Amino acid sequence: MNNQGLLALAQLILPSEILSNFEVVRVEEDPSLIRIYLDELVKSEYKENTSIESKGFCEAVTIRDFPIRDKGVDLIVRRRKWYDRQNNRYFSDTYGLKAEGTRYSKEFAAFLKELYGDDSYDLPFA
Repeated sequence: MNNQGLLALAQLILPSEILSNFEVVRVEEDPSLIRIYLDELVKSEYKENTSIESKGFCEAVTIRDFPIRDKGVDLIVRRRKWYDRQNNRYFSDTYGLKAEGTRYSKEFAAFLKELYGDDSYDLPFA
């Protein structure tokens, strides 16, 4: 499948919380893994505030999500780094995209916990 098709598919399957805050910038497909690259969008309140400026991106975080057709799915998420000139501080917005203490999306972690309980196993797609 070409990259445009993969981008369109990614936009259909991702949760609305991700799509409202992040843009799908690239999708890569390997025989056993799909990587969806997401960059944080610029919020309208930051666009309108001249004292806040973007300073690039923080280091990307990888979040494992539900597999698709026996392929693991990794969301590679980059949040923006901001500088507030008025308060002389750097900051980044936070999002509750992954389950605490894991690299899994909240939904996928809840599914695995319900299926396998709290015991650690060699989980598929982990």
